[in-house]
Amino acid sequence: MNRKKWVTVLGVVAATLGLLVACGGGGSGPGSQSPMPSAATSTASGVLSAFGSVVVNGQEFATSASTAVVDGDADDASSSMSALNVGMSVDVDVNNGTASLVRYTSAVRGEVDAVDTANSTLTVMGQTVQVSGATLFAGSKTVSGTSTAIAQLSDISVGDYVIVHGVLACTSSGTGACSAGSNSDNTQVIASLVTEPGIAGVYRVAGYVENSATGSFAINGLTVNYSSTGASATTCTPSPCAFANGDFVAVRSSTAPALASGVLTLTATRINTTTQAPVLMAGTTVSLEGPVAQLNTSASTFSIRGIAVDGSALAATVATLTKGEIVEVSGTVSSSGTLVATIITAEPHATFWLRAPLDAASAGAGTITVLGQTFSVNNETRFVDRVANTRPFNLSNFATVLAAKDQLVVSGYTGATGNVATRVERIPAPALPTVAIEGVVSADTPASDTLNIGGITVTLGSGTTLLYPAAGSTPTLAGFFAAVTVQSSVVAIVGTAGSSAGSITATTALALPSSSEWAILPH
Repeated sequence: MNRKKWVTVLGVVAATLGLLVACGGGGSGPGSQSPMPSAATSTASGVLSAFGSVVVNGQEFATSASTAVVDGDADDASSSMSALNVGMSVDVDVNNGTASLVRYTSAVRGEVDAVDTANSTLTVMGQTVQVSGATLFAGSKTVSGTSTAIAQLSDISVGDYVIVHGVLACTSSGTGACSAGSNSDNTQVIASLVTEPGIAGVYRVAGYVENSATGSFAINGLTVNYSSTGASATTCTPSPCAFANGDFVAVRSSTAPALASGVLTLTATRINTTTQAPVLMAGTTVSLEGPVAQLNTSASTFSIRGIAVDGSALAATVATLTKGEIVEVSGTVSSSGTLVATIITAEPHATFWLRAPLDAASAGAGTITVLGQTFSVNNETRFVDRVANTRPFNLSNFATVLAAKDQLVVSGYTGATGNVATRVERIPAPALPTVAIEGVVSADTPASDTLNIGGITVTLGSGTTLLYPAAGSTPTLAGFFAAVTVQSSVVAIVGTAGSSAGSITATTALALPSSSEWAILPH
């Protein structure tokens, strides 16, 4: 399933169903506030998926007391391992298997302009943020003295200050070049982590320059003003401040954007002309994660986060790629700066998620069993712990940390040898002992009012609350099943564990419109 599949049920109906859903860009530029390690022998850039030490793009890298952690949002100011969270966009420099440097960088941070649960998007400082089942949520906010944990899209409100990690996907027409010289280099953020830190901090946005003029330019829906002179002059790298359409920049401000003549405008304190991916040295072994752009299957070439990729040694694999598909590419940087690919892996994406108590976990077999369904876990699995509020468990210790009856959210897909977990998240036990599942319907039997999602048999009945397109005021079971297309429709179920393993009795069932699709990113 290579098509982009964004919409998830959770954001649309979380308030109605009571579901809990928790389901890279380049740095702001070089800084001098932390010691830089020696030249790396390899580099990995992608989403942080687990700890112990750090796991990025399915590769685990050891850390030590000499591992430098820096905040790419603050000119590489010195930070610490405790600041890292699963879902962050990170760049890792590696020497002899040990991480010498870990840099974390957000895609956008600022106040929320709009929340669109129907389309699973946020707008933050004019930037569209696509939320999917892949997106993790963290942090909390306090309203009228009550603290609320941020667990899903519907917990976020207009005006909230958020930090968004993820990759930038080009939305321009054609090949998705987002190349220099274009004046329509629009991007959207495909979010891997959305955090509410509780208090507002700096404001940051990264993207391609549009509508460049003296003292201003635009990034998507945001106008950026800068000053080259005076007491409040903008600091630019390189200096002096000069920008052309198509330049990729990271912009930071100490103040929130404001409406100026009806246009959202950010006054920049710092602008860095930079790159989406780390600067790569010739001969370096590299692993990059990001969306496919500038795809030329006949030449077996494409780009990923602005880096040209030569996939001629893997022509058969390149021929299967599609524009915008998230991939991991490993290879060696040539003298021309091209990444010569030795491995190209399309990101596995979940086709369903399941919320239920843990049946059992087995470290030796590398499996967990939830509601009678066994999932294998691996280095690509994202491990998150919302209960202990400490470092999440990982592939090595999950079986010793998790206990039977722990409440989990597990996302996965059915592979050639069974279910594979793309995310294992321990969450606080809900007030009511409900279970839930969401995903693509693999089979249904209207005669017995049953359907199957991810190997789970769901039974509907006269007591099930039914929600489906054109249901009107008198929804029926026949109407519900008529609205469902096997291998296409996405359905969300909330209910109780059935009398037999691998079954749910539905109290609420929601079928999304046929135009709605599942998420392309790993959940």
